[in-house]
Amino acid sequence: MFYIKPDFYDDFKCIAGRCTDNCCIGWEIDVDEASLEKYNKINTLFGDKIRSQIIKSEDGSSCFKLSENERCPFLNENNLCDIIINCGEECLCDICREHPRFYEWFTGFTECGLGLCCEEVCRILLRNDKPFSLTEESDGEEIVLETKEDVAESDLYIFLSAFREKLFEILFNETVDFEEKIVRILSETERFCGEKIKIRNYKNSLALYKKTEPIDEKWTDFIDNLSENFERALTVEAEFKEKIKGDMLYSKILAYIIYRHFTKAVFDKSIKERICFAVESVRFIYLCDVKTYSEKGELTLTDRIENLKNWSKQIEYSEENTDLLIYGEE
Repeated sequence: MFYIKPDFYDDFKCIAGRCTDNCCIGWEIDVDEASLEKYNKINTLFGDKIRSQIIKSEDGSSCFKLSENERCPFLNENNLCDIIINCGEECLCDICREHPRFYEWFTGFTECGLGLCCEEVCRILLRNDKPFSLTEESDGEEIVLETKEDVAESDLYIFLSAFREKLFEILFNETVDFEEKIVRILSETERFCGEKIKIRNYKNSLALYKKTEPIDEKWTDFIDNLSENFERALTVEAEFKEKIKGDMLYSKILAYIIYRHFTKAVFDKSIKERICFAVESVRFIYLCDVKTYSEKGELTLTDRIENLKNWSKQIEYSEENTDLLIYGEE
């Protein structure tokens, strides 16, 4: 089995109480079966507390009962985890132990990554102009392709990942500006697919974003405000480009989005749709940055992280929202 991951994957470490956001607030926290069995064997008062806070979700799976302000019941007043404090990290359920890591499994290959819903992951990605790159490791286990379907999936994955590397070469060509890189990526995708493709303009893209299911009212208000004021914000775009040297950072963001979403086309052949989704997504993030600049007269790293994180939380962690932006409306 081969494992592919971004070169910064092993640099990540949760900053816990120093985080300005909190992944233990506002998210449903699923309890996997193995953890549930473990919790049932903790013969202490704290074990009783854990069990008392586990309920069934709408789909019948187990999850923690959130408080009225949507805090995990084990997130204490210092924003630290009482399960870790009382039982150790080994007692965390899978989602708490793994977040913000994600995995995608293909025949013979596993892709690993870190979700940009986490501000520390955003910070690691944007901390320098070093190109985004992938590393590959093998666990030494022989890959056995037992069926024609296995062979076809493995071959398609290799084919798509090779094309992805070609796109990365375009993105990290320092002699080309970011807008030209997008043109070349779309052109390469047209040749790869053998058909013309077209990305949505800002107006049409924002109209689709307004139809996404919001995490909270803040997102709805943000999209409404952006939709009403994006043309005004773009009046400072030339000044923004001149003062904010962000070509490489947007290249890294686009490379990340392509990495996370493109090879899933193995399962549904949605090659051009996923490239368009990636390009439209980075253009949306860029537009958010321009709007921030138009309002503040500057764009700090903190601003960049906030815009990128909010996009990821809203879109990438909702299958319905991601599908809407990839496939469009039925």
